[in-house]
Amino acid sequence: MSFRGQAQYLRIYASGGADYQLWQNFYVNQTVTVSAKAYTFFPFACDGITETSAFGGRSIQVKLPATSLAVNALQDASRLKYLCELSVYEFDTRLGIASPQSGQTLIASFLGYVSRMNGSFTALRVELGSTLAPIGAQIPPLTASNELVGVPLQI
Repeated sequence: MSFRGQAQYLRIYASGGADYQLWQNFYVNQTVTVSAKAYTFFPFACDGITETSAFGGRSIQVKLPATSLAVNALQDASRLKYLCELSVYEFDTRLGIASPQSGQTLIASFLGYVSRMNGSFTALRVELGSTLAPIGAQIPPLTASNELVGVPLQI
């Protein structure tokens, strides 16, 4: 019998670090604080991180209900090139599941942007892509915008 639980946290934020949406999918109908940030409950599911041999080809798919909150937030994230950070924490459920435990272990983390979005009237599928160069890049270079990197040098 397994006593491990996993909670997923999705942070959508602007390049300057201002939080746009903070969602978690484990503590039903609760707002919980993790790392000094308040995450509200929103039901979503993520598949595993996939990676290809192509340069920086990493992605993850997030599935969630097609509510106006989700659609509007993710359309804005796509249009404004907001970054999306998914963190997965594991913990021992025998110690309680009413709120996040202090000893949670970060087991996976993904940073990307909304690269694809589709769905139906009830479900939304969003692909978070990362074209981060494996050699020290800090932002998605293929979608660099003035908001992310500043105004280019004029000669």
